[in-house]
Amino acid sequence: MDIDKVRKWLELTNQYQKNDFWRNLFSHSVPEKMLRADEAFPLYDIYQNQSSVCIVIEISGMNKNDLSISLRQKSTLVVKGKAVPLFPDEMTIKKERYYGEFERLIPLPEPTDPQHMQVHFFDGLVQVTYPRKNENLSAADYDESLFN
Repeated sequence: MDIDKVRKWLELTNQYQKNDFWRNLFSHSVPEKMLRADEAFPLYDIYQNQSSVCIVIEISGMNKNDLSISLRQKSTLVVKGKAVPLFPDEMTIKKERYYGEFERLIPLPEPTDPQHMQVHFFDGLVQVTYPRKNENLSAADYDESLFN
């Protein structure tokens, strides 16, 4: 971006504005929510080998009781929860971590049933594992909780 062109554009638009709207536009900080609009929470990775699929979900600082994981229609993992700050807002000087309620839909590379899934919670990570291409899956769609 050429800053000189932006300045010229601002000067030109200010000629047609009766107030300092354009001049003051960049003096305000961008709301934090806008900066994080493209970021999804929680972050996850998916791995697979010949026999199984593994999803690793990052939930640092959260308790198992603050999290709900369920399976929707055999092909989507639903991760819901609430990230609670350690200290009250009035003590905050700078905040980069996300706090609040969230829901993340994770499309699975292969469908499965809840009874075939194993969920482990450790060191701020949740690991969800299930076997690949199991021929014993039923045709029904599930929306069952794996753990709350």
